[in-house]
Amino acid sequence: MNRELMYQFIYGLAASNGREQELFGGCGPAAYEAFARSLVAKGFPELWFELPLAGEPWLDLHALISYEDVAGTQPAFAGLGGVYADGLAWFASQKPGKVRQLALSYDSSRGEVERPALQLLVNGPDASVPEAFLRAAGRADAVADYHAFVGRMPQEWYACYVGVFPSRDVAGSSPWTRVECIVRDEAQQAYARDVERLRADLAKVGLASGGAEGPDNPLDDEALACIQELARSPFPLEFQFNVGSDGLAQPCLSASVRFQGPDWTDVGQRAEAERLYALAQDWGLADDRWRLLRDTAFAKSATRNGVVTRLVCFPAFIKLRWRAGERPDAKAYLMAWAEGQLGDE
Repeated sequence: MNRELMYQFIYGLAASNGREQELFGGCGPAAYEAFARSLVAKGFPELWFELPLAGEPWLDLHALISYEDVAGTQPAFAGLGGVYADGLAWFASQKPGKVRQLALSYDSSRGEVERPALQLLVNGPDASVPEAFLRAAGRADAVADYHAFVGRMPQEWYACYVGVFPSRDVAGSSPWTRVECIVRDEAQQAYARDVERLRADLAKVGLASGGAEGPDNPLDDEALACIQELARSPFPLEFQFNVGSDGLAQPCLSASVRFQGPDWTDVGQRAEAERLYALAQDWGLADDRWRLLRDTAFAKSATRNGVVTRLVCFPAFIKLRWRAGERPDAKAYLMAWAEGQLGDE
């Protein structure tokens, strides 16, 4: 079954009943172009639809290619050469169990589909794998910084992905790399109880709160209280950092929790997820568009020429973000995929 058609089904279902303008704005055509550029081998990429929870609606698309779909091949992204071709070739050449997915993350909200971010998701804490990826993706200069950041991290964190953003490199500014860390259960429970433990662990990577590091620091007691609320939920906590020189986090922090598909069919779990979105609205980080998210969750079957394909979508994250000099904000991510017999017909 044609992958472009499957994408259109998924997008159409998520955007139906007026949700397109409320959640995605006018970004659908650029997101589709980004998807079409991301088709590798015969697999259907895992999709993430990123959208803001306040202000003008927009949509950024993330397309994640599984290692199993390209292992041992010589695939190429449509129209994307250079570091993208090098990064994908490196990814396809890895040993089983080392890497999980390679993501192309497009600023489709700005119509930017020429130079997406390139992000590696790993299966384990072996720092040598992300370091090799950085070299393949043209950022050998960031290897020492990444290694230093991992050395600063609390032991209860796990660096699950590293990403480079060619379109966001600005002349005259220091380039950075994005690192996402999963917080293990024992640390999340500690943060829920003790804000000082949370404060101390963020300080280890360079984000001392309360203005201790000067006016450019984005954290304050209010931000820490918001992160504590995420930590108190039953959902896994994650942090994202922009890592600069010497492995120090730049003045930007994202904190998120992740939901699974069954959370949206379980009354209690769904209520807890929606409570977090409502809290974001109470904190002034979101408006009431989050109420539309429940209806983006679906699991449906599509049949064409006797072939059945299953289509799945659900809200998978709420993310809160603090940046020095800017208002904090909140975003949601919808996760979607197609499974079954896929091809070009």
